[in-house]
Amino acid sequence: MSAFAQPQTDEDRLLLRHILDLAKRSERSFRPIYSAFLDDRQLAFCEAALKSKWAGNFLTLGGYEAAERRVIAFGAENEAETEPPFSAVVFNYPESAGLSHRDFLGSLMSLGIKRELLGDILVGKGRAAVFVSNAALGLVFEIKKVGNTGVRITSDFSPADIPEQEFSEIRSTVASLRLDAVVSSALKISREKACELIKQKGVMHNRVMTFEPSDRVSEGDRFSVRGFGKFELSEAGDRSKKDRIFILIKIYR
Repeated sequence: MSAFAQPQTDEDRLLLRHILDLAKRSERSFRPIYSAFLDDRQLAFCEAALKSKWAGNFLTLGGYEAAERRVIAFGAENEAETEPPFSAVVFNYPESAGLSHRDFLGSLMSLGIKRELLGDILVGKGRAAVFVSNAALGLVFEIKKVGNTGVRITSDFSPADIPEQEFSEIRSTVASLRLDAVVSSALKISREKACELIKQKGVMHNRVMTFEPSDRVSEGDRFSVRGFGKFELSEAGDRSKKDRIFILIKIYR
């Protein structure tokens, strides 16, 4: 396994052992087996371990292409023929209520539903789609209110419920497309501080955790720094008279 995709805590290591055990169980049973929902960081070290230690097939499923929280499906050949172990639940409510991601997560977890049974929560205008493990659907459909707002639950999820990600943009120049140079521009900190941050905290680069400041970033790559947000190197091209590279970075909200 890459040194940049290692589990960091005892909890991570327990999770990884569980994931590898699920893979073996799937191999023995000749049937699909699914993990709980995992976040980007967990997926990074679990996928790295599976690719190096297991020869079987696996997919990750989240309900839509850009899903952040996903389950691992073992023994699955392709996504089109795989029945996910979760469903999309849609909460309908007055637009004026202004409900947030936190409101929905709080209401769901107050029922005793663990975070690993919940995928992405997509909040729109008067509708919010939540991906929920089928094991918890019964509890979710009992919800009548989120906060003080009455809600009506349906199962009519559609691509229109996937909100466009809002972002701002910054233009800058860098000496090279090394990760520390790009992170320095994104966070508006010195390159030395960016280098130290990467070594100490790591950066999720295209869903792989890295602690290497010299990693190369290419146009279209996404990266996130815990506590600072998510970014994309949207453009990288022409050079200035001082031979620096002009870049455009998207900062996702």
